[in-house]
Amino acid sequence: MPSIDRTAYPRFRGLLTNAELEADFALSDGDKAFVRRHARGAIGRLSLAVSLKTRQWLGCFAALTDVPDQIRIHLADELGRGEQVERLDGLEQSRTLYRYRQAIRTHLGSRPFSHGGREVVIRTVHRSAQVMSDPADLISASVEALFKERIELPAFSNLDRLISNLRQSIHEKIYRKIEVALSEAQCQVLDAMLELPAGHHLNAFSRLKETPGPANLKHLRLWIDRLAELDAILDPRPLLGGIPHTKIRQFAAEAKVLETGDLRDVCQPGRRHTLFLCLLHQTQTETRDQLVEMFIRRIRRTRNRAVERLHTLQKNQRAIEEELLAVFGQVLRHAGAADADEELGRNVRQVLREQGGVETLGAQYHAVTAYHNDNYLPLL
Repeated sequence: MPSIDRTAYPRFRGLLTNAELEADFALSDGDKAFVRRHARGAIGRLSLAVSLKTRQWLGCFAALTDVPDQIRIHLADELGRGEQVERLDGLEQSRTLYRYRQAIRTHLGSRPFSHGGREVVIRTVHRSAQVMSDPADLISASVEALFKERIELPAFSNLDRLISNLRQSIHEKIYRKIEVALSEAQCQVLDAMLELPAGHHLNAFSRLKETPGPANLKHLRLWIDRLAELDAILDPRPLLGGIPHTKIRQFAAEAKVLETGDLRDVCQPGRRHTLFLCLLHQTQTETRDQLVEMFIRRIRRTRNRAVERLHTLQKNQRAIEEELLAVFGQVLRHAGAADADEELGRNVRQVLREQGGVETLGAQYHAVTAYHNDNYLPLL
């Protein structure tokens, strides 16, 4: 049974703040009129008020003796200090309490769990099982659905038992589906993974759960070999089609913690092969993911080095850029001072010769412009 603390099942917890009491247990004018109309005497009015507000807050009727004194005193104050009494256990087995609860159901427009609650839980679990596997999550989803339908919650143990049975039924359908889809040869391949080959200290099932070391470039070849070995066993994807990914992960995690002997003891039809296939699928997926991650990290590292190299080149070429700008400045000065094109041409040629000639300056120009626009791709 999952811990109730891990679910959304409502229950009385520690002390409430004044703000929480006002928000959750304040009696509206309609509530007070309802209490006065259906109850007589101080004990009756307080009992009805406590039953009403705790039913709204918990989603089910609580025993009056289980209601914390803090809530009882607050509701007594809401009704007037003359309504404050010490005990509420006098109605616990009376017909009056039954009448109060019927009146509350009519007032809230709710109904007991026996009136359609089981069907709501069944629909919710079958729908939620497509995206979640944890029993605590399924209980929380069922609680939410019952609240929306204004159906009273059953006892936590009853709800947990119902959901466990539904969850087991869903799993058995998956087991039968996979068992029917498997061929005889595929079953033999999976069963052989539990056998220990001669000269080996681990069988294929145990090796399935081991990794070839850290996922880095040093072990890249080992990971590639591991993926080839895994792919050679069987392709589980056609057999697992239509099964929610959360179920596959759950079955894979279940298989991963089992030892060879434990898996041999699994005799439920289809369950052992389902665990095998899910673990194989999950391991293949994780191995591919690790290889892709290694490749991405390698490419990212290569790119970063290319960017660093580009910045270094640009920094080193800054002096060349300044020299080329100085040459261009001289050409501009001659262009402004020359009276004829012939004179300008002679002056420009003189400047170019003094700076090493056209070929030298051209080489410097191409070297600078090649990496001037932050294009690091040629450096990869």
